[in-house]
Amino acid sequence: MFHIICYIFLYFNIDDIINKYYLSNIPINIDNRELLTTNANFFYSNTKINEIILVIYITHLLRTIFIAKIHNKYSLALSLIYIKYTLNNILIPNMTFFEYGFRRSVMWVFTTPIMIKLYSDANYLTMQDVGIQYNTIATLLNVFFYPYKEHLYYPLFLLTSYSSMFIFMYKLYYNIDRRFTNIYITIWSMFMFVNLIEKICLTDKYSINIYYLILDIIGKVVTNFIIHDYNEQEQIIIDKMDLQSINFTSAMLCSIKLYREENKKISESCDRFINYTYNRFISKLPCKNDNLQIELLQKILPLGFDKEYIKNTRDSIMGDTKSAKQYDMICILFTDIVNYTELAKKYDDKTIFELLNNIYNKFDYIIKQYSHLQKVETIGDAYMVVGDIYRNAYNHKVVIKEMIILAQEYIKEIKIIETPDNIPLQLRVGITLGSVSIGILGNEVPRLCVVGNAVNVASRLQSTADPDSIQMSRHIFEHLENITFEREIEVIKKENVFLKNIGTVTTYVIPPPHSVCDVTAE
Repeated sequence: MFHIICYIFLYFNIDDIINKYYLSNIPINIDNRELLTTNANFFYSNTKINEIILVIYITHLLRTIFIAKIHNKYSLALSLIYIKYTLNNILIPNMTFFEYGFRRSVMWVFTTPIMIKLYSDANYLTMQDVGIQYNTIATLLNVFFYPYKEHLYYPLFLLTSYSSMFIFMYKLYYNIDRRFTNIYITIWSMFMFVNLIEKICLTDKYSINIYYLILDIIGKVVTNFIIHDYNEQEQIIIDKMDLQSINFTSAMLCSIKLYREENKKISESCDRFINYTYNRFISKLPCKNDNLQIELLQKILPLGFDKEYIKNTRDSIMGDTKSAKQYDMICILFTDIVNYTELAKKYDDKTIFELLNNIYNKFDYIIKQYSHLQKVETIGDAYMVVGDIYRNAYNHKVVIKEMIILAQEYIKEIKIIETPDNIPLQLRVGITLGSVSIGILGNEVPRLCVVGNAVNVASRLQSTADPDSIQMSRHIFEHLENITFEREIEVIKKENVFLKNIGTVTTYVIPPPHSVCDVTAE
C-alpha cells in the first residue's frame, strides 16, 4: 500500500516538478498560448463534461470506500488520480491549450499502468505478460516530445511511439481469450485513432480535445467500474463459499492435475485452457476463512448446536461442562474392521493408512446420502455415527431405519475395497439407542465428544458382533416392528451375550446377507 501512496503523491506534485525542471526551459509557440476560455463553446462543453466526470468518480470513490465489498487499492488510486486531473481542468483559471494537452499526457502516464494492472490481476497475468513496457515507452515519449511538435525530428519520435504502442496492442490481442481484452483493445484503438487524426490535422483542436475527453470517460470510467464490479461480484461468491464448496474446488483442482499427469502430449490451446481453468478455481479459494472456521467448528466441535453454543465456545474449550448438551433417544453406531490388529502387523503403516483412508472416504461418501445421520469421529479402524442431533422433534424411527440401511451399505461396500493381498475385508457393527451428553472435552486439541452409557453399549455390541453382522440392543429391536423397510430383513435373537463392563444381555442380530425373510425374533 505504501508504494501506491507514494505513486499518488508523486502525481499530485508532478506538475510543479515538470514546470520547474522541464517546461521552464522550453519556448512555447504562439498557437499553444491560446487560453481555453477563448472559445466559449469549447470552454463550456469542456467544463460541464469534467463536472459530470468528477461527480461520477467521487460517487464511485465513496461507494468503494464505504459500501463496496472489496477495496481494490489500484481502483482507488485510479479514482484519486482522475479526480485530481478533473479538478485541475475545472479550477485552474487561464489554462492554455498547451497546458491542457500536456496535463492530459502526464495523466495518461500515471493512469495507464494502473489500468493495465487491473486488467492483469483480473486475468492472473503479470504486467510484463501484457507488455506494460511498450505502453510505458509510448506514453513517456508522448510526454517528453509533446512540446516539440514543430521539431524536425518529431515524426521519428512519433513513429517510435506508434511502433511501441502497436507491439503493446499485439500483446493484448495475444490474450484475446482473457476477460476484458476486447474492451481494452477497443479503448486503445480509439485513442490511437484520435491521436492519428490530431497528428495529420483532420479537424480543429477544439474537436480533438473534446474527443480526448470523451475517450477518457470511456477509458477510465468504464474499465475501472467494470473491473471493480466484476471483482466485487467474485468476492461475494467467494464469501458465500462453505466447506462443501471448498471440497468441490479441491476435487476439481485434483482432477485438473491428474489430467495433466496422465496426458503427456497436450496441445498449446489445451495447455492454455488448463492453466486458465486451474487459475479460475484457485481464485475461488477464499483468503479470509473466518466463516469457514465457524462452519468447521460447527462440524467437528459443537455439531449442530445453536448459535449460543458458538458464542460460548471459548468457555467450553476452557472446560465449562455446562456447555454440554443432553439428548434422549439418540441412535449410535460403531463399526470395526475384523482382524484389524493382524492387518496392522502384516502391512506397513503407509499401506494401513492408505487402506483406512480409502475405506473412510467411501463411508463418508455414503453417509452424505442420509440427512438424519452424522459422522462423529474415527479412531483407528473404529467409525462412529450418531443421529439425529439436528432434530426438532423425536424422529428415532426414521433414524433407526437409516442407521440399519447405512450399516448394510457399509458391510456391502467394504467387500469391494481392494487390499494388498486381495482378501475381502469384513465389518462388525453395533447399534443402540439411549441418552447421551455432547460437548467439548480438553483444550489442547478441542474435539467433540459423545458421552454416555449408550456409547459404551454400542461399542461393546460392535466388539462382540459376528463378522459382517449388525448387533443391536433391545431398544433398537423394540422399534423395528413399527418400521417398514423396502426389503425385509432377518433378525436373530441372541441371549446371554456378555458385554464387558456392562454384563450379560440379550441382543438382536442382523446376520450377514444370505437370505431374505420377515423381521422376526428367534
